[in-house]
Amino acid sequence: MSRMQDIKRRVSLFFSHRQHFVKIVWYTSKNLWLLAIPLTKHLIASRFDIVQWVRINWVDILSVSGIFALAIARWVFVSFRIEDDGIVAHTGLFGMVRTKVYYSQLTSASFCQAWYGRPFGAHTVFLETNAKTLSRAEVKLLISRKNAEKLYGYISNVSAGRTRATYSPRKLHLVVFSLLFSSAFTGILLYGTFMFRLNKLVGTEMERQVLLTVNGEITKIDSQTLNLTKTVPRIILVIAGAVIGAWSISFITTLVRHWSFTVSRTDKQLLIKSGVFVKRRHIINRDRVNFCDLTQTLTMKIFKICSVTLDCTGYGKSRREISALVPITTYDNVNASLSMLVPELPRAKPEIKTGGANDVRIFVTLPALMCVIPTLIIQLLNRYFPNHNPDLNVLIAIITVPMIWLVIVKTAAAFNTSVGFDSEGCVLNYCKWFRFHKVLLPKSNISMIRITRNPLQLITDKCNLLVYTTGEKRRPHRINFLQYSALRELCRREGYHMFK
Repeated sequence: MSRMQDIKRRVSLFFSHRQHFVKIVWYTSKNLWLLAIPLTKHLIASRFDIVQWVRINWVDILSVSGIFALAIARWVFVSFRIEDDGIVAHTGLFGMVRTKVYYSQLTSASFCQAWYGRPFGAHTVFLETNAKTLSRAEVKLLISRKNAEKLYGYISNVSAGRTRATYSPRKLHLVVFSLLFSSAFTGILLYGTFMFRLNKLVGTEMERQVLLTVNGEITKIDSQTLNLTKTVPRIILVIAGAVIGAWSISFITTLVRHWSFTVSRTDKQLLIKSGVFVKRRHIINRDRVNFCDLTQTLTMKIFKICSVTLDCTGYGKSRREISALVPITTYDNVNASLSMLVPELPRAKPEIKTGGANDVRIFVTLPALMCVIPTLIIQLLNRYFPNHNPDLNVLIAIITVPMIWLVIVKTAAAFNTSVGFDSEGCVLNYCKWFRFHKVLLPKSNISMIRITRNPLQLITDKCNLLVYTTGEKRRPHRINFLQYSALRELCRREGYHMFK
């Protein structure tokens, strides 16, 4: 081999073990633009007089150069090596932290390609195991398309075997799924994040121009809506517009994220693909799935539809991502879908249920009391602050609406709360705020069970059941107002030793 060929081989080997070169921009993106944009403005203002520009802005230029130098150094020292049985990553300061993750020990692997990384062939890879429960992945790398395909092939071949089943929901079902799982609060977060980033990039000047333009348009609109605001308080129009706009943002984001959703089952893995602008591929080891959760809102329950999510370390960890297994399905098809995709999941039958007249009263009492609070606040404002803005009363009254809806939901929850245990696992039916959950949990994934009782429950033979599971989520499944004596007998019979 000639010296030139040897040099080329070494250079190729060096780059193949480094992250994608776009990562350099990623390393600088949080700090660089705060200085780069003003520097560019000054260069244009000086009519590209380089000498004068450097003389005036030499401190900022050195700062930008330092940021670039640090980013390049981080890119050089952070390296990885894809091996037959796992991946070795050198991260941290000067690459001194060495981590090896074995493919056989992965709980999930996620491959994401954003629209801005697609022209460069950049893929972000997240590798997760049950080794530790941190908010970040064990390994997170931005790598080339070639390395991503190589790594995907290694991980997916851990359970080499033909595809056993494939499920892909209809497009109309995905639209319904996005309608049901979108929220105005999520949309506000997305819009707020976008505006915050925009403000950091362009400064306050563009923000001022945008506000002036918007205010000018609002002035034109105000003349047309003057008659409307005489009958409808302006605050209601503002709130309605904000909620509708934020919900629309959330709906579009959820729909685009889960478009083209497909899940395939192999011998030991689930392969999931979805997304339009950000294409996602997930590999989930089936024996590392902690539990499945059949989630519903009250509207979904009325129309007999539900969404199936699964809890597995790493899956659904990204912001605003839903760990969907079956995005949306009907009561008639849910059992067939679960049998096809996760046939090993236990199916215990619920035995202890609520639903008596006394149970309804217990479930509804607290939400009903919460509905009284806004009325009391309005009465106090009218009495002690008679000159306050009347629109404030309208705003407080609007807050009562979700509280009334919560009373309706909790009434339904009184008839849909139950638990069941058997030798293989348990089923937990409960309502948390506005959502109903049916959790199918293997016995091996139960880490702890607690029974709590307050003084009143000691008299009424009631208790609260808290079931903790393995994995990252530390919050337990909480099932309230169960009959204590029946739960004690069931657990003793099935070998769940919680009682002496």
